[in-house]
Amino acid sequence: MGAKSWSLLLAVALGVTATVGSQSKLQYAAGSLTRPHLPHRTSLHESSNPGENLPNLANLRNRGSLQTTTRAKPRCETSQHPFVTTSLCEHQRRTRSLKWSAAAGSRTADSRVIDAAVADDDSPMEPPVALLAQVPDPPPQLVASPPPGPPGRRPCSEPCYLRATCNEELGRCDCPKQLTGSECQGNTSASYLRYFTQTAKQEAAQPLPCLNRCNARGKCVLGECVCEKGFFSADCSLSIGPSGKPVILEGKGYLPRDQRPYIYVYDIPHRYSSWYNPRRMDREAHWTLWQQMLPARVLVADGDEADWFFIPVKLRNSGDGPKLFKVIKYIQQHWPWYDRLQGHRHFVIHMGDSGRGEVSEDVRQAFINMTWLHHWGLYEDFPYSGWKAAHRPGKDVVIPVAFKTKVVKDLLSYSPLHPRAQHLHRDRGLLFAGRICGDYSPPDTSKSWPHCKTNKSIGYSQGARQMVHFYHHNRTGYKVVTADHTYLLDIMRYRWCLAPSGGGHGHRQTLTAAMGCLPVVVSDQVMQPFEPELDWSAFSVRVALSDVPGMHNKLDAVGDIAYDRMQAAVQCAAQHLLYSSSNGAVMQEDGRWDAFETVMEILRMQQLYPGLDPGEYGNRDERFRLFMGCGHEHMADHGYAQRQAWKDRYPVPLEHVYSNQRSFGWDVMYEGGLAALIKRAGTKSEGLVRTGGAQGGDLEREGVQERGGGLQLCSVSRWDVTTDRCEIRCMKAVANGGCRSW
Repeated sequence: MGAKSWSLLLAVALGVTATVGSQSKLQYAAGSLTRPHLPHRTSLHESSNPGENLPNLANLRNRGSLQTTTRAKPRCETSQHPFVTTSLCEHQRRTRSLKWSAAAGSRTADSRVIDAAVADDDSPMEPPVALLAQVPDPPPQLVASPPPGPPGRRPCSEPCYLRATCNEELGRCDCPKQLTGSECQGNTSASYLRYFTQTAKQEAAQPLPCLNRCNARGKCVLGECVCEKGFFSADCSLSIGPSGKPVILEGKGYLPRDQRPYIYVYDIPHRYSSWYNPRRMDREAHWTLWQQMLPARVLVADGDEADWFFIPVKLRNSGDGPKLFKVIKYIQQHWPWYDRLQGHRHFVIHMGDSGRGEVSEDVRQAFINMTWLHHWGLYEDFPYSGWKAAHRPGKDVVIPVAFKTKVVKDLLSYSPLHPRAQHLHRDRGLLFAGRICGDYSPPDTSKSWPHCKTNKSIGYSQGARQMVHFYHHNRTGYKVVTADHTYLLDIMRYRWCLAPSGGGHGHRQTLTAAMGCLPVVVSDQVMQPFEPELDWSAFSVRVALSDVPGMHNKLDAVGDIAYDRMQAAVQCAAQHLLYSSSNGAVMQEDGRWDAFETVMEILRMQQLYPGLDPGEYGNRDERFRLFMGCGHEHMADHGYAQRQAWKDRYPVPLEHVYSNQRSFGWDVMYEGGLAALIKRAGTKSEGLVRTGGAQGGDLEREGVQERGGGLQLCSVSRWDVTTDRCEIRCMKAVANGGCRSW
């Protein structure tokens, strides 16, 4: 970006923020809600003989057990919290393994304390000596805050109120992205600003969105909320109440919902949390989960009322470890709960390929008691790929990816799980379309194993993609390719879809499930999203790497009745794997079982049943069992009930409305039938039996109960009429004060 563009961008931003302090009520322009949503490789020695690198299947066998890892001791302090009855040293002596047989008997009797596995060395909790951060630290811009004192309003200077956001709980001045200094009196350098902004032309065409659109209590400037005087936090939702303590959305009647858990979010300096450029952000689950906490009404403003504590620091790359040290130190200086709970019941979200495994060992050991939400479920070392264990079942949570807008538009919006979608018989075998070779070369069947140009990065995807192609690329009914021009129709037609890992976590597990193509998981020692809390065996088939040569026999053994039950189960499982309450409905779901709510349920179970194998949660807790079954004992029961409800609601299938001149089959679909169906679905409502008016802007359908957060969903599906879709509903809402505002 040239100097002229940066100057123009700064001038625009400065002109916006200069007016914030003088406006009593801000009329803000609603920017786009689009939040755009990139794999490390392990190279092995390249052999001159391609056949030498054929994988040793015995070494790749899935042992299916959890290994104990060596961990360093955090500092040993006796807690002053009334619910923590033992010192951290005592916890270390009582907890030595991640295995459930050991963990179950090593917990304190108090259910509010969650222990973690610890180890035997005395490493101090100090930051690593040298870790290279990808983004440099910004210039100093925060006034040093005094130690925590009695509650009350701590005002900032008038220049701060004029240009920035004042955190009146701490007396901290949070500068917008383009300003710096103790009172935000200087301009941020262009070289630093480029990490968090876009060009002036891009900003004018599509402004960067702000968290919860600043709740109509601030102005969105370059994707960062500049709050009105008296309001603070990343989305301007906090203010100091009559008691002298922070309150949420004062005057708007906000109350936490009845169902726990309740979350407290630390308002850390915003450069570490909410300074995003979504168009440079390749994974947005951090933003998605954080933004949904307010409308779902799980937030509390007092940490003494919280069950869990969210540290909203952005973690994506291996160099982000030092940032976490700084943030935790800041939290310890200003709030009591981290030290009081010794880091337990605190969670962060890491979006990297290897999740918690992507930060250095020093970071993992220093914050061993924290819970990590990440996409990577590797619970044992996998030397073949050079991967180190990162996930601790029962302590960490594997969360599904939040899909980019393009994936939603190009694939999920056509999902056959929608009740109006065509339901032709799936008559093909296994599908995979994507990268196969670790070196990015196209596979060459004239070569011996692994069909790739070189043997570099042979550990990519644990070798799963290469092995499936090697053994099954020419099998009848199987399609294993690097590119597929009819992928949208193929994923609707094939019974099974390969769902391997990549350079780390994969996204196909969630995508194929949401498209009704049952996942074939080939990822040894890797837990999938929400596994084992979510029973993946109900809607997918897991194949060990050693069994890949005979994988076709295992798939063929699944009979039609068993396959139909798995298809019914995926109707529920897909709801758990999608962030519907944030991004819109794919299959007319109401969001009560979506990924956000599933995270909340798992955190609740971790708190109530510390040490319990998460695979046993459903056997211990009826609420959890019914939640994971989407209101039923088993996920398949939900799917069967949905089918019957849809038959009553849509008695005439859409394809019968489209064509009555010849049999509607796959040949018609590939010849333009899908486009014709979608066109009619968007403009017509044939076959729909209306049973009453919409409730609160919800899609018109019967049997929808109000969710705990009170939200009703628009649709992102092309199978729904256009007026029910999110972009139309959002445009109307913006005209009336903003979409997704409280």
